[in-house]
Amino acid sequence: MKRFTLLLLPAWLAAMPLQTLIEHAKNNHTSLKSIEQRVSAIDNEYERSRNFADPVLSLTMSDIQLDDITNRSIERMQYTALNVQQRIPYFGKRDARANKIKAKQEKVALSIDAMKVKIVKEIKITAYSIWEREEELKITGEYVKLTKQNIELYSAVSISDAKAHMSIMSAEMSLSELRIKQSRLKSLLKGLYKKISYLSEMEVDSVEVTMTLHKPQSLDAYIDANKRNISYKIKEATLKEANLDIKVKDLEAYVDPVVKVGYFKREAFNDYINIGVAFSIPLYGTQESKTEQSRKLALASQSEILDLDNLIRSQMQAIHANLEDAYTVHTIIMHESMPQIEHMFELSSSSIKSGEELFIYIDLLEKKLSLDEKNIVAVARYHKSQARLDALIGEMK
Repeated sequence: MKRFTLLLLPAWLAAMPLQTLIEHAKNNHTSLKSIEQRVSAIDNEYERSRNFADPVLSLTMSDIQLDDITNRSIERMQYTALNVQQRIPYFGKRDARANKIKAKQEKVALSIDAMKVKIVKEIKITAYSIWEREEELKITGEYVKLTKQNIELYSAVSISDAKAHMSIMSAEMSLSELRIKQSRLKSLLKGLYKKISYLSEMEVDSVEVTMTLHKPQSLDAYIDANKRNISYKIKEATLKEANLDIKVKDLEAYVDPVVKVGYFKREAFNDYINIGVAFSIPLYGTQESKTEQSRKLALASQSEILDLDNLIRSQMQAIHANLEDAYTVHTIIMHESMPQIEHMFELSSSSIKSGEELFIYIDLLEKKLSLDEKNIVAVARYHKSQARLDALIGEMK
């Protein structure tokens, strides 16, 4: 195991810890706030589901005599009526609708967690990419320094040596390529800092990450935790909502009575009250069709859960294989290849006697830097794979 700590700017400028960026993003990201507003809006929908339908109030003036419009006492049929009509929901309907809306609210609330998981994953991967590019820039700087030394050393070996001349030309071309690479890495870093600033909802110009490699957990440990995947939970919440919608549709098959009460006022005769009850007639099978539709949607959600479970397992297997490969590459470089290179490097650096030995020495230096570069890539790949696996099991830290 090897521990890497990176401060991406000079010591006088404090680097921002990765965990600080993550916590700030979870508390302040605009995408999360917009979803929170949607969840809050469902509270209003829930309150409405507990209400009765609005009553209907009507005013009626009957038997208006055109010969004498204002006279309301000519005969008994003349009246002025105030009617109130109220639909009474069948017992259990309001509860069923409320439970369905609660399930919908749970589903939308889970999308907040899904967004947090996504933001955390992207911040981690971006921070690891910054670490990788900074380390690559550092190694490239070492290559530039080595290449310049090579040009000087080759020049000192023999001015007339054709091999030395060829080596100098090759080194000059390599130096140009390295300078181009430095420029590209600096440009990539600018873009990565812009990205991590957006993701964390704060201006970031330095990041502190501690890169520690541990032996990967077994694949089974991740597969056992796949039910914590937020997308999986959202699918389960969708199925719960669909099943509750079936109950709502079943209850809608029971006709709601409509109660009507009317007060009738007459000028020259006694006032009176009318009371009536009305029912809609489920004659055309509309409710049965809606119930069947809800059942099909529930079955579709159930199939989607099974499909998502298989997809998550497949993704875990691929990412875990990448994680183990990165760890293996790191182990080989740090525990097998690098010790041998460093030993050979020490021996050759203390016994350079000729131009040929000098070429061997320089070749070893290049191999050592190349291995360092491969190790940087492996370490970054390990942590990026770990971040992706953590996201699949719903990790938000």
